[in-house]
Amino acid sequence: MNILNDILNQSTPIESLESIDYKSLKNDYINNKKPVVIKGFAKNWGATKKWDLDYLLALDDDKDISLLSGNFTQEDNRYKKSTFRDYILKLKDAELNEKTVDDYLTTMDIFNYFPGLNGDADFSIFEKCTAVNDVTAWIGPKGTISGFHNDTGKNLYAQIKGKKMFILSSTKFNKNLYPSNKYINGAVASQVDINNFTSEKFPNFLGAEFKSVVLEPGDVLYVPSKWWHYVQSLETSISISNFGYSNNELYTLRAVNFLHRRGLYKSKNCFCCKK
Repeated sequence: MNILNDILNQSTPIESLESIDYKSLKNDYINNKKPVVIKGFAKNWGATKKWDLDYLLALDDDKDISLLSGNFTQEDNRYKKSTFRDYILKLKDAELNEKTVDDYLTTMDIFNYFPGLNGDADFSIFEKCTAVNDVTAWIGPKGTISGFHNDTGKNLYAQIKGKKMFILSSTKFNKNLYPSNKYINGAVASQVDINNFTSEKFPNFLGAEFKSVVLEPGDVLYVPSKWWHYVQSLETSISISNFGYSNNELYTLRAVNFLHRRGLYKSKNCFCCKK
């Protein structure tokens, strides 16, 4: 049973601001672990003004990339190989000819892959509040879903092209979200797939409180560390997120990932390793 609309109907809007300064972001939202939408914060970024599928196709270099498909958070998927150009061509063909694409480019280190794009995003207001930052891009078709999960890092998420819907739930409702034992580097998945929901299996899920928003190009969302979130692309979408960590958080993440890669921690329950 798909309960997406039920959750949206019971959700409340995420607080929204037209502007914000560093002190307010840090004191009112980061320190209080409170989400907020800053409308139009990224509207003047080079990425928001320039990036679209044609712009990305015109980049001089091509790169090998890894793709996921479907709801990779709850489903049993593995990475697929492609090249960046082939994937963008596939998205463009799907848009022009109304085709369905399941593949999704996640957490791409785009400014390392394409150094010429450096300067097209400005997360400086956020980077003052964090010790270590990991900036990545998300590119995918309409309908792409990342099921409920939470991230170790704080996340400032900028919508560049297309519209994307977020549903959030606080850490207060951890038990209602039924954390999974599945390994995801830097994240914890929920066992609950709201697009294929079984109330008998997860009777307390709808007892959680939810907040929601639809991000438009130029909007930025702050997601506090370990807040649960569900994400769905409403159109072909390009996004950039900045995960901010403390030094201790990053050390722990790297240590756990080291153990996982060597088969010493959840080696058979993930989407990153071959079966």
